Amino acid sequence: MKLTAEATLKGIAIAMGAGAALMVAIEFQTALEIERTERPASVIPDDPLRAKLQRCRTLTPETDTTCQEAWEENRRHFFGLTPDDQDRE
Repeated sequence: MKLTAEATLKGIAIAMGAGAALMVAIEFQTALEIERTERPASVIPDDPLRAKLQRCRTLTPETDTTCQEAWEENRRHFFGLTPDDQDRE
């Protein structure tokens, strides 16, 4: 198969377009990471459960029973369950 000048130019154009798209994606990801680190996560001060969950996000869940209880309470609240409802599952 013989490569023509037209086919070679198309290949170069496709490669340059893919490279440009990759650079844009990398810049976008970097900008998002910078934005996330600059902006602290908001915690509602009068909600102790939300404050516990914020702290627990940085820990391994199996190591802290307080976090396990907080996640369980959050699950119950999210699904609208009472402690009795959960025992039946």
